[in-house]
Amino acid sequence: MFGELTATTPAGGDLVRLAEGHVATLAERAGRHDRQNTFVADNFTDLRDSGVLAACAPLRHGGLGVRSLYDVLVAVSRLARGCGSTAICANMHMASVWGQVRRWERAEAAGDRSTAARLDTLLEALGGSDLIMAGAATEPGASWNGPLTEAVRKDDEYVITGRKTFVTNSAVADSFNVAVRVADADGGWRHAEAVVLAGTPGLTVLGDWDALGMRGSGSHGLLLEDCVVPADRVTLGEPFGPPTVDDLTRSCAVNFPLLGASLGIAEAAHLIAVEHATRVPRQPGRAAAAHHPSVQREIATMEVDLAAARGVLERAGRLVDALFADPAEHPVDAVHDVVRAWQTAKLLANRTAVGVVDRAMTICGGASFSSRHPLSRLYRDARAGGFMQPFGPLDGYPFIGRVALGLDPSAD
Repeated sequence: MFGELTATTPAGGDLVRLAEGHVATLAERAGRHDRQNTFVADNFTDLRDSGVLAACAPLRHGGLGVRSLYDVLVAVSRLARGCGSTAICANMHMASVWGQVRRWERAEAAGDRSTAARLDTLLEALGGSDLIMAGAATEPGASWNGPLTEAVRKDDEYVITGRKTFVTNSAVADSFNVAVRVADADGGWRHAEAVVLAGTPGLTVLGDWDALGMRGSGSHGLLLEDCVVPADRVTLGEPFGPPTVDDLTRSCAVNFPLLGASLGIAEAAHLIAVEHATRVPRQPGRAAAAHHPSVQREIATMEVDLAAARGVLERAGRLVDALFADPAEHPVDAVHDVVRAWQTAKLLANRTAVGVVDRAMTICGGASFSSRHPLSRLYRDARAGGFMQPFGPLDGYPFIGRVALGLDPSAD
């Protein structure tokens, strides 16, 4: 495809090639999963077998050793050309693996042998794709970095109670990384993340996913009722307050590559529009739609929008990778600049996906309004991007504007 993004590292290139090998099969199955509202289990099995899901695990654990989040984004964009639901599912697992590798590296650097050994065992399972992970952060009535789900310490255990929504991969996850709050001695709250294994008493996957788009993602709600987990599976973070450098960088690692789904959806819609416009008409004597000036303009506008989105994503990706490549502690202003680039790319990619699919529907005409037409699914999947946190448009624009003006983006 003209102008498409490419990986920047050899390991990333291997991942992208693996992802490209799945596109045709994903596209063939996407309509069925959308209509039946079923989890993309068959696709996940294929991604596991090919090594896509283990890509971010170290080579010694059977992975590809992918470290570039930008390269993960490129691979996610390829998967989304076939199936947006599968793309976001793959991203949430791969990003979780990437995060565990980073935790292992930190434990090693700090000389924390106990934590490093525990994470090494976890990475062994992830590298063999014997374990599927899901992140559980979003919940009703709470901000993205202020969970209401609570973990209460009791001796060597924590008891967790709360409810989560939009838990992608919950349909098949073996382990959930649950964002929780833990009470401080001074009466305040601290951030924490608890690893809750599937089958833990009190943990229920609600099976309630029935959304407008991304219907194959298995993003069910999660109910936790007095779930007991060992204390060594709960990692304490900073006290509650404005997003810290750690909050922002951790969220960026998981959610920046997710933007590849919006790009891939737009690219798929563009290809459908071009194929339709260049098709020989069934009615004798009529020229292909490609010869109509209005169609040419629509296609050109899609090309321009895609070029802009790719450029912004590539620039943001290089900044994100540079941030994580430097082990030094980063000044808050520098992190805010990277997040500004990420959020700018997010707003543009989400908007571009919706706009490109809309133009493709205009070119393809009334047939695309049928629920069985692939553009109908792509349009609904594209709309999901704006609801993915952080940030939605209502928060993203103020963040970008405040940073650009030299103001504290968390002042309110």
